[in-house]
This record gives sequence, structure tokens and C-alpha cells, in this order.
Amino acid sequence: FPLRLTTGRALDSYNTGVQSGGYASPIRYGDALDVNPADAAELGITDGERVLVSSPRGSVEMDVRIQPDIPAGLTFTTFHFPELVDANVLTNDEWDPRSGTAEFKAAAIRISKLEPEPAGA
Repeated sequence: FPLRLTTGRALDSYNTGVQSGGYASPIRYGDALDVNPADAAELGITDGERVLVSSPRGSVEMDVRIQPDIPAGLTFTTFHFPELVDANVLTNDEWDPRSGTAEFKAAAIRISKLEPEPAGA
């Protein structure tokens, strides 16, 4: 699992933005996996491509969003739309012994290209 995943909130989904976000936000794009361009090139994946994202805990299919501002080796996704992509399937199931908080912010992942559907399927 060569890449690190971190999860978090999108800017327009803080506080009441999730409930009152019935507007067309230029920064709202749904759940995608943000990937550094160098990592994407090494993996042979492109912006908007659907890929399989796997961790020791599970796998999900996600769309890739090439993001030049994210450091190489790091990926990011939100957890706002579990009905589209349940990012928590990928997260670590460890707990902090002091706070009792689950470790939802970091996980080791790998990204794999999806096999094309057979013709006529």
C-alpha cells in the first residue's frame, strides 16, 4: 500500500453547509480521490477516471481528480457522500487509547485501474 489517504471535509460542507447547501457551489464536486499529478502519471490514471482504491480494510471504486496542490504520495477524499462512496471502508480501524476516537484521518492505500467491461456486457 504505497500511498497515504487522508479524509476530511470540503470547504462548503463545514457546519451547516451540508444541510443548507442547496445551491450550485463552484467548489462542490462530490466525492473523488484527489491525486498528485506525478502519482497519477506513474499509475497511468487520468482525471475523471474511475479506479479501485484498496486498503488493508476494504476497497471502493472512486473517480480520480488530479490535484496539483496535493503532495506526492498523499491522496485525499471527503466523507460527505457515503451513499456514493463509503470512504470509511478504507480507513484504519485503530482507536486512540486516550481519547477513544477512531482513526479516520489516515490509511495506507493502493490505486488500481479497473478492467474494462467486456463488449456486450
